[in-house]
Amino acid sequence: MKNRVSVSAILNLLIIILTIFSTVSMMAGFNFMDNTTWEFSATRFESFKYFTIDSNVFAGIVSIIYLCYITHIRKKNALQAKPQHGGQNANDSLSGTINFSMPKWLIFLKLAATTSVMLTFMVTICFLAPTSSRGFFALFKNSNFFFHFVIPVLCIVSFIFFEPSQKPVRFSQTLTGIIPMFIYSLFYTINILLHLENGQLVSRYDWYGFLGGKISNVVFVLPAIYLITWIFSLVLWLGNKRFSRNSKA
Repeated sequence: MKNRVSVSAILNLLIIILTIFSTVSMMAGFNFMDNTTWEFSATRFESFKYFTIDSNVFAGIVSIIYLCYITHIRKKNALQAKPQHGGQNANDSLSGTINFSMPKWLIFLKLAATTSVMLTFMVTICFLAPTSSRGFFALFKNSNFFFHFVIPVLCIVSFIFFEPSQKPVRFSQTLTGIIPMFIYSLFYTINILLHLENGQLVSRYDWYGFLGGKISNVVFVLPAIYLITWIFSLVLWLGNKRFSRNSKA
């Protein structure tokens, strides 16, 4: 497909629009599906205590950067390949089609953002939804329908199939996919430690329930989460390497 990066641009635009809509809706307490109590939702800036919101907003910001970069490349190539020069480059410039692939810094951002929302998606599907006291689909209502499902799927599909890299990403560099979760885990753990009561964990500060009521479990849980996150990063890296090719935007 000659225009797969153009398809990616459309997908990234959808990601931006849905992220803005979902974030504003959650912060404002707007229910557009039903009026049931939201699972893992909060209004105003309290929403950002959840990795779900943070990862999706991060993905939206990276999508903005991605679209800005594509626009920059189009303009740059249009100036370099003018009609009077003739040839294929000029024709491509006139049609708005250019040879395009992502520089390393951009694919690292994309990998980190996509890994983060993939983690959100998989944890919801495999852990949070099955253990929800309000039922599996309680985590896919209102803004969480987009945060937990639609936006992650769009990010994954776009990254694997439509976002080529200029240079191969090395195996060791897939660790960049862990960075957002690592930063969040520091906030999550420190917040729990600051709110211990008589040395015991307070459940409302372990809102994901990962520690199972015991602060000592952190030494097992954090490495497990980092490993799982890295596995998702590897899956995305392999998928992008296999299916995404240098293409035309």
